[in-house]
Amino acid sequence: MSASGWKRGDRNGLEVVELATASSTCTIALHGAQVLSFAPRGERDWLWVSDRAVFAAGKALRGGIPICFPWFGPHAQDRSLPAHGFARTRLWRLAGVDEIGANELRARLELASDPETARLFPHPFVARLAVTAGDALELAFEVENPGEAPFAFELALHTYFAVADAGGAAVAGLDGCAYLDKVDGGARRREGAAPVRFTGEVDRVYECSGPVTLADPAGGRTLRIEGEGAGSTVVWNPGAAKTRTLADISPEGYRGFVCVETGRIGDQRVTLPPGGRHEIRVRYARSAA
Repeated sequence: MSASGWKRGDRNGLEVVELATASSTCTIALHGAQVLSFAPRGERDWLWVSDRAVFAAGKALRGGIPICFPWFGPHAQDRSLPAHGFARTRLWRLAGVDEIGANELRARLELASDPETARLFPHPFVARLAVTAGDALELAFEVENPGEAPFAFELALHTYFAVADAGGAAVAGLDGCAYLDKVDGGARRREGAAPVRFTGEVDRVYECSGPVTLADPAGGRTLRIEGEGAGSTVVWNPGAAKTRTLADISPEGYRGFVCVETGRIGDQRVTLPPGGRHEIRVRYARSAA
């Protein structure tokens, strides 16, 4: 592949699409339509993938940007169903790659309902993801209801940002937002004026969508996360104790990432009428803040 362009490839046995522009490179697995890497030229990757991640069909892959759809976390009525839905463990179809202007490439991926998904989520749907790489990284996730009855869904773009030191990282822009504190049994709280920091396990579902910034002073980088069509922001880092219970993260792995997720969760879930569509967009870019 030349300095600019795209090709199909393989990463640890999974088929991927590799995008290369004059300013960045980006890798997307067809497994889960999961973005695995985005790196501006001359910079370290903006995304983190665990050194213990499982690269296998039908398995959740720890890192990058997994898609949680059509529910977030455990299923509300049936805890035997897979956590975070099934989109992240299904094989998506590459619908095409387009040149957007002089310095952007956009990969388009699609997942449609079938008899297997109907056993888990009894609704016809079409989900589409567009990943645009250039100076920044942009994702647009659309759900369409081609059926004759409405359905509701949750969604989170579960982004693992690489940081040099999670203990020194901070998320700003959520001051005043109500959130559910999952570390404290789902207690409802309201964020104060100070940025969110990571001195232990943090697992919060905010009822607002930012924009927010993620500062990583040790890594010399601040990123701006700006969503559209979203209503929820999740901030997560497992901390040392929780990490010891996770087989696909090394004991010190939690120090290398912070998750800031954009979506529609809980009371912010989307209900689609027959023929309806809903799109959530998120843009990750450098910030001077």
